[in-house]
Amino acid sequence: MRKNISKLHAVDLEIVKEVVEICNDNNLLYYMIGGTMLGAIRHKGFIPWDDDIDLGMPREDYEKFLNLAPLKLSSHLKLVNYHTDSTNQYYITRIGDTNTKVVETRIANDSKYTHISIDLFPLDGSPNNTILRKLYYLKVMYHRAIMSLCYKDSIDPDRKRTRKEKLLLFIMTKIPIEKMFNPNKVKNKIDRIMRKQKVEKSNLIGCLMGAYRTREMVSKSIYGEGAFYQFENITLRGPQYYDAFLKHIYGDYMKLPPLESRKTHYKVIEINGEEIDS
Repeated sequence: MRKNISKLHAVDLEIVKEVVEICNDNNLLYYMIGGTMLGAIRHKGFIPWDDDIDLGMPREDYEKFLNLAPLKLSSHLKLVNYHTDSTNQYYITRIGDTNTKVVETRIANDSKYTHISIDLFPLDGSPNNTILRKLYYLKVMYHRAIMSLCYKDSIDPDRKRTRKEKLLLFIMTKIPIEKMFNPNKVKNKIDRIMRKQKVEKSNLIGCLMGAYRTREMVSKSIYGEGAFYQFENITLRGPQYYDAFLKHIYGDYMKLPPLESRKTHYKVIEINGEEIDS
């Protein structure tokens, strides 16, 4: 995989260029978030072992983009979320290149392929009252856990968790959650809960459906109007105060993780008709 990751990165860049063009043409705000923002600062582009791009959009802009993108994207690019595909297991939206085939490494099933894609996250607010905020987080995290347990084969076994989280996960995986809940109804519930928290009225904003959950909620002033940063051979908007943003999520973000933590998400099968030897 590592020897072909540059080919995957090239596809990601072409996708993000189209997404950004749509945003710019329609005055939609976006930001680099997660590992993409970290990569822009620490590596001036992709984290070398990372294989996707993460963008966040304030909820209102996110919804506008979802309506515009199918009309504006090139024919080989496809917008996918659980609304467009009821079998899609994720809450977030992906823009994928249908001329590619990849397999998620944690699933490890070559017959269950998807496409090289970038991830789009809605940015929502949260209650300003501390107690209400904690209750809000608990509510979203509860439904997020139920959603994840509906797809047991996709739960990352190597993800860093506390002892309590590991114990709870062990117990919950023994319960047939997938027979008790409709995962898309759970996603709709999460959607309704988060939509109620308006960005313009909130001190803390972010997406609780990201990898770092509540740590992704930061002061709205950190995002600001954004600033532009080098990312490979292009520039992309990120939070205005990148240092505060990255420290909040990663701590000492310039320190490289240990080798065993440098994991990719995908195994590349095919790009533009060419089979890839991974």
